[in-house]
Amino acid sequence: MTNPVQAQPADPEELARLLELELKQKRVAWQHAKQRKKSYRSLAILFIFLIFAGCLLGFFFAFNRVSEERQNRPAAASSNR
Repeated sequence: MTNPVQAQPADPEELARLLELELKQKRVAWQHAKQRKKSYRSLAILFIFLIFAGCLLGFFFAFNRVSEERQNRPAAASSNR
């Protein structure tokens, strides 16, 4: 019969060091994820701001054009009423 591999007792200091190393790696991964989320949030806010500014600019030109057309209307069209 074959002998099963015997588990050797683990050194507590070695386990603590490995655990600390794993936690450091996870912390770094969490910080990268946090930074990525922050970047995406900033880009989203910038995108919404640009859309809002574009809409305001469009409304400005549209109302400006309507106001010019009202001023350039012939006076005879308003006297028919």
